[in-house]
Amino acid sequence: MAKQIYTIPLFLLFAIGLHLFASDIPVVTSDRSLDSNRLVFDWHNFLSGCSTWNLPDWNRWTDDAQKLGYNGIMVHAYGNNPMVSFTFNGKTKPVGYLSTTARGRDWSTMHVNDVRRLFGGWVFDKPVFGADAAQVPEEQRADAARKLMQAVFAHAGKQGMNVFFANDVDTGSANPQELILTLPESARFPVTTKAGGLSGVHGEGSCQFWLANPDTAEGYEYYKAQVAALLADYPQITTLVVWFRSGGTPWMDLKVSEMPAAWQAEYNAAVAHKPEAGKYWHAPNMFAIGKIVRSCDRALKELRHARVRLAAGTWGFAFLPGADLFFPSDIPLIGLDYGVLHNDSKLATAESRQKLAEVGAHRPIIPVIWAHHDDGTYIGRPFTPYSEFYTKLSEAKASGFGIIHWTTRPLDLFFASHIRQVSEKTRNEPLRTTCEQLSDGVPGEYLYRWLTEAPQFARETSDHFIDRKLTNIPAIVAGCRGRLALLGTSDNERANYFRGLEQFIIAFYQTHEQFQNAEALWKKGDLAGARAIMTNCHPEVVIEEFAKFSSIGGITRGEQGLVVSLNTRWLVYFIRLRQALGMEPIRYNFAPTSHDKLAQAGGRFTYHFDAEHRVWQTLGAEETGAETFSAPSAKDEIARHGLETDKPITLTLQPIAHKAPLPAGMYRLRLLATDPSSTAAGQRVFEVQVNDHHERVDLFARAGGANRLVELMYPVTVHTPGSVEVRLMPITGKALLCGAVLEPEVKRGGI
Repeated sequence: MAKQIYTIPLFLLFAIGLHLFASDIPVVTSDRSLDSNRLVFDWHNFLSGCSTWNLPDWNRWTDDAQKLGYNGIMVHAYGNNPMVSFTFNGKTKPVGYLSTTARGRDWSTMHVNDVRRLFGGWVFDKPVFGADAAQVPEEQRADAARKLMQAVFAHAGKQGMNVFFANDVDTGSANPQELILTLPESARFPVTTKAGGLSGVHGEGSCQFWLANPDTAEGYEYYKAQVAALLADYPQITTLVVWFRSGGTPWMDLKVSEMPAAWQAEYNAAVAHKPEAGKYWHAPNMFAIGKIVRSCDRALKELRHARVRLAAGTWGFAFLPGADLFFPSDIPLIGLDYGVLHNDSKLATAESRQKLAEVGAHRPIIPVIWAHHDDGTYIGRPFTPYSEFYTKLSEAKASGFGIIHWTTRPLDLFFASHIRQVSEKTRNEPLRTTCEQLSDGVPGEYLYRWLTEAPQFARETSDHFIDRKLTNIPAIVAGCRGRLALLGTSDNERANYFRGLEQFIIAFYQTHEQFQNAEALWKKGDLAGARAIMTNCHPEVVIEEFAKFSSIGGITRGEQGLVVSLNTRWLVYFIRLRQALGMEPIRYNFAPTSHDKLAQAGGRFTYHFDAEHRVWQTLGAEETGAETFSAPSAKDEIARHGLETDKPITLTLQPIAHKAPLPAGMYRLRLLATDPSSTAAGQRVFEVQVNDHHERVDLFARAGGANRLVELMYPVTVHTPGSVEVRLMPITGKALLCGAVLEPEVKRGGI
C-alpha cells in the first residue's frame, strides 16, 4: 500500500504551524510606496514547482501568503502553457502541457514509467506524478488547466488578494503562425529568427516567421482577441502583465530593418529627437514591444475592464530606460531582480538603486527578488534575506516588491524576513532578530547560521541536476556538522527536518565528490582507479535519505518533484559511469515515448524503472525512427511494448543518456522480443546481425506461440572502446525488438 501523502502549507515553518509567526507580522498599512504590491510569484515549468500543484495546494499557498502579510499572487504563463489559449479567425492557438512524468517536456523534464519504482518512490501513490489537471485525456488538457486556474484565481479573489497574471508575448509559441497567417499580409510582417533554443520556434537554422502588426485594424483585433479571452477566462485578474524575454525570441531579436516602414520612420524619429535612446538596451525591441503593450492597453479600455491594470515585465532592469520611453507612461514595470537589492551582488549599490529611482519617481517599479534560483542555487537553503530591505526599496522608489520561487520548503524564513522588514513595527529587522523571533523548536543561532552559511546547489533546467563541479566539499561538510551540533538533541519535527536536511547535504556532497573523482580518472583512462571509487558510491541511498527527511511533517509537491529529478537527472549519470566502466549492465527497452514540440529546452530522455529498481533507457519512434507496438497481454513487462520495422534498422548500444564508449572486453548480449500478432510460424521472420553473428529468427516458432518472451543471446567482444551495433533486417513481415541488455563479463581487475 502506498504511503499517504500530506502536503504542508507553503510558509508553514516545517510542519510546526503558521501560528508561530503569521499573527505577529503586521501588514503594511502606513507606507504608501510599499503598501500596494507585496507579491508571491510562483513560476510554471518544473516538476518541483506549481506546474504539479492541485487546487488545495494552490489555495493553501494563497492563504498562507495572505496570513504572512502579502496581498497578491502572481502567476506566469509561457506561450505554450495550456491555461492560456484563444480563438481567432476560426483557428485556436496550439498549447503544450503542464508537465508530468508522462507528458510535457518543458525545461528538461524527463519521463519515467512509474514514479513509485524510483528510489524514494514510496512517497508517491500513483504511477504518474503531476497535477490532476495534466493527467486528463489529451484533448481535455487545455480545458482542465483552465478550470484549475479559474478556481485558483476565484479563491484568491474571494480572499481579497490581487491577481497578477504575466503572459508571454514575444516567443514563438506566443505568436502561433496558424493564427497569424489568417491575417492579410498588410497586417503582418516577416522576420528572420533562429529556430530552436528558447525561442519557441522549432527546426534547424534560421527561418521566416510572421508577426502581427497591432497598428493595423486586423492586427489589433488579433491582440484584442487575446485580451478578451484571457479576461473572460480569468475575471479575477487585477493586473495583466505583458511579459517578454531578454533576447532569443522573434520580437526581442527583431531588427529595425525588419520593422514595417511606418515603424522604422517612427523609431528613427524618436531616436533623432532623443539620441541617447538609440543606445538603450534593446531599444528597437522595446519600441516594438511597446506596440503590443499599447494594443493591450487599448483593448482593456474598449472591453471595459477598467478595474484591470496593465503592466510589463522581464528579467533584470536593463529594460527600464527603453520601456519608460516607449511604453504608456502610467503602467508599472516589473523586473526580476538579479542583484540590485542583494546583499553581496556587485549590482547592489546606491548608484544602481538610483537608476531604478529615476524611473520609479514617475511610474511604479516593482522589483521581484529570488528566493532561490535555477542556476546552481536551487536546493539547500534559500538566498540569505537581504539586509536593510525597506531602505533599499525606498532608495529605489519601488512600489512594493515580489518574491519568485518554485519550491516552497525550506524557503519560509526568506518570505518571513522580507515581509517583516517592510512592516511598520519591524522595519529593516536584522536577520538574527528574525531568527530568534521565529526560532520555535530550533535555536535561533542555528537558523541564522543556516541562512547565512549553508550551501545552495543544483538546478532544474538542464539534463544534469549538477551541471558544474562541486568544490570546497570538506568545508561544506564541516559546516553541516557544526550546525548539527547546534541542534543538539532537540527532538521535534522542525529540528528533525533540519537535522535530516544537513545529513542529506553531507551525503550528497560526499557522494557527488566520489562521482567527480571517478569520472576524472575514467576520462584519463584509469578505469581500475575509477572502479575502485564507484564500488563504494551509492547515490541510491542518498535519494532515499532525501525522501525520508522530506516526509517529516508531510512531503510537499516540490519535494516530490525533486525525488523525480534526483533519479532522472542525477542517479542516471552514476549508472552511465558504472556502465562506461563495465560495472553494470546496459539496459534499453523499446516503447512509445512522449515528446512536446512546443516545449522550451525540452527533456530528451525517457527511463524505465523495473520492479527491482533497475534502470532502462526507453527508446521509441522519436529516438529510433521505427514504429512502436503494444502487446498488453504479454506476461513479461518488457514484452508489452517494442519496436517494429519493415526496413532494416541499426541500433547502437552503449551507456545510457549521453552516450559514452564501452570499455574493451567480453560481453553477453540479450535481445528480448515477443510476437504479439502471428498465429503460425513463418509469418514474421527477420535476421539479426550482431558484429559477426548472423541469425534468422522466427519468433512464433521460437516461442511456441504469440505474446511469449524470447531471449536471443550472443557473446560479444569489444576490442577497442566503442559500442555494439545490432542490425535487424525483415525477411517476412516486420522485424521487432522489445529490449536489449548488454552485460559485461566481469573478471578480476575489470572486464
